[in-house]
Amino acid sequence: MVDAARVPESLEYYRRVIDFCADWELNALQFRIADDQGCAIRFSSVPDLFYHEHAFAPEQLNDLSQYGLSRGVELIPELESFGHTGYITRASAFAHLLDADSQPSSEFTGVIPVHPETLALFNKLYREVSAIFPSRFLHGGCDEVNWGGSALSRKALQTKHRYEIWADYLNSLNHIAENVGKQFIVWGDVVLHKEPEILERISKNIVVMDWNYTETNSAKIQQALSTIRRNGSRGIGAPALINYRWGSRAGTDQLANIDAFATAYLGSEDAGSLGVILTNWVPSRYIQNSIWDGFAYAAVAFRQGTSTSQKFGFRRFVEKHYQAEWNNDWEEAFRLIYDSAPRVEGRATAARAVPLHVPWSTDEQLATLLKDRSPRSNPFTRLHSLLVQLERQVSKNHADFQAFALSVAYLEQLYWREAIVVEHSIKKPLTQEDAALVIRNIAERDHTLAEALARDWDQGRFADSAAKLKPLFGFEPKDQLVFQFERAAAYSASLALHPDRFFGILAASKPA
Repeated sequence: MVDAARVPESLEYYRRVIDFCADWELNALQFRIADDQGCAIRFSSVPDLFYHEHAFAPEQLNDLSQYGLSRGVELIPELESFGHTGYITRASAFAHLLDADSQPSSEFTGVIPVHPETLALFNKLYREVSAIFPSRFLHGGCDEVNWGGSALSRKALQTKHRYEIWADYLNSLNHIAENVGKQFIVWGDVVLHKEPEILERISKNIVVMDWNYTETNSAKIQQALSTIRRNGSRGIGAPALINYRWGSRAGTDQLANIDAFATAYLGSEDAGSLGVILTNWVPSRYIQNSIWDGFAYAAVAFRQGTSTSQKFGFRRFVEKHYQAEWNNDWEEAFRLIYDSAPRVEGRATAARAVPLHVPWSTDEQLATLLKDRSPRSNPFTRLHSLLVQLERQVSKNHADFQAFALSVAYLEQLYWREAIVVEHSIKKPLTQEDAALVIRNIAERDHTLAEALARDWDQGRFADSAAKLKPLFGFEPKDQLVFQFERAAAYSASLALHPDRFFGILAASKPA
């Protein structure tokens, strides 16, 4: 799955993804069209949506779909149709369709399912999507919906249960999809898990895509598939690589999530299973060409089974994609990058997990960092040195290896700049001269890395992309790696120009 809905990337990159799928025997690519951040296709039938600046023309994505078919890869369009619909309600022409409930803290959005204009709008959009993408399927999204606050919805809820309105709405969307010759797919978080009363009321023709990015027990995933099958429906498994738990890299337990879905949905000839799609979210979280190894691991798990992926997945990637000879250094490098991948704190994580941090870029963030004086280790220093040695063995896709190495350099710098300021904050005596040297060193390294990250972005993404240049609607700081590091580099440069201010922040952090 590619998330053009959040951050459109170049057509050349999407062609590379298609080529990768073909080379690794993956026969489908889910193409997310729209989300709260904007719409990535400029629909001629509805010109007043909230569009990404670099939204594609319909003929461009039709050409991309045809290219996919020529390589044996079916592009499945996903157009959010209930939640994640800011691309509709952020546009002034359709703001009246917003159906947020009375919980203003909710991060999710929704359209009014009982408003007559809503289905009329999707009738237009589905017809145009079906003309652009020749796929058998149309994914309507419908996950993480915030609805029920509008006058129309409140009135409807007086006579019907929420699950009844949900089911009626999904059936109506499915009817539109069927009228344009498509099999309709919806996400399974609500219909399968949160409000299972919906499942038994929706058309059996609706395909349920079951996503769960933390589950590593294939038996539990199999239970969900069994529920779908008993209902007379069909399912698609949806593990993830990069998702809300991760920043620039996914961790070892994410590989276990991929394995668990592969076992449950592909481990038997179950007529209720249509297969598995690897989801991959928010391109601005990671360096574009740095995660091909994760795609390859999933491809081996899907096509050849999890025991093969666990034993040989990364070896096959190194030998095929880099045309390098597998050895103990490669094995250690992949073990380190997955075992040490920083993750979001506050979720069920391993005791020794590396927490996911955003690089400090304000006085307040620096002061907060300095409150914790515990020693900091940097798990990426050893990995960085390994990659320096391994680079000379790479004989194919060298630019991809450099992107992989850049992701490691970013992580090493992220944790080094934390460790060095903590180290100097407890140094006795702390002098202004020492503080000035430290902040100049940080600023120089930040500047070099920020330039490298920007150059890398510009090679496969739009140089003036909003996700690179400013905070994006609905995004957390962790979701914008390049933008946040640019801020960090600008901040350290400002401190280097005024080292007395940096010295003051360090001095103020010392216990009385």
